[in-house]
Amino acid sequence: MARMSATEECPLCAGTGWRQDQSQAAVVPCECRAQTRLARALAAAQIPRRYENCAFTNFQLYGDKGSPKYNSLLNAMKQVHSYAGAYPLVDGKGILLTGEPGRGKTHLIVALLKTLIAKGANGLFVDYQELLKRIQSSYDSTTLTAEHRVIRPVLDAEVVVIDDLGANRITDWVEDTINYILNHRYNEKKPALLTANLREERMSGAEGERKTHATFQERLGARVASRLREMCRVVEIHAEDYRERQT
Repeated sequence: MARMSATEECPLCAGTGWRQDQSQAAVVPCECRAQTRLARALAAAQIPRRYENCAFTNFQLYGDKGSPKYNSLLNAMKQVHSYAGAYPLVDGKGILLTGEPGRGKTHLIVALLKTLIAKGANGLFVDYQELLKRIQSSYDSTTLTAEHRVIRPVLDAEVVVIDDLGANRITDWVEDTINYILNHRYNEKKPALLTANLREERMSGAEGERKTHATFQERLGARVASRLREMCRVVEIHAEDYRERQT
């Protein structure tokens, strides 16, 4: 049976969700129910169109096979795939993919999210910067509408992806906001699937060079950095920038 979109009508049941089973001389649930549930769940996850086709099967392992960079990508894929296989028996623990831009972090985390949704989880994808902007723009100090309109879905989703965590510079408001979200999910044992272009420690540049690569503590604050270590399996990817390889 071909996979249908959420809006297509099943030829077996005409969209009713029930079909006639001649062998049992009875009406039984139609197979399309599971397919349309998956389509609706993926649509509700709000995965950006750029990443909607991301899967483990099309994640590219590049570089010389057996090299440290190739092995780092392979390890990341195995770690994420292992997490998908173990879910939901993860005791609320999430996963955090770190590394410089263009290493495939978002591809892997979306592949993971889609796999968990296919297993029946309720999932949601949010971009960190966009999330903070939406909270700020919708916030009303008299009605606290940000809690209901923006933060609540992030708190309530069974599994949430927060992409590019720490992209904004730290302020008291940013630290309080992300700490509130992560702390709530930690206490409720709801996994967070995260990506970040951050490091545990600041890298030292050559003499006279500007030091780069902000740390978790610098961009998220000590409270959030500490919470992340508790609530996530941290996987760091060391590889070349995939985008640069395509130019």
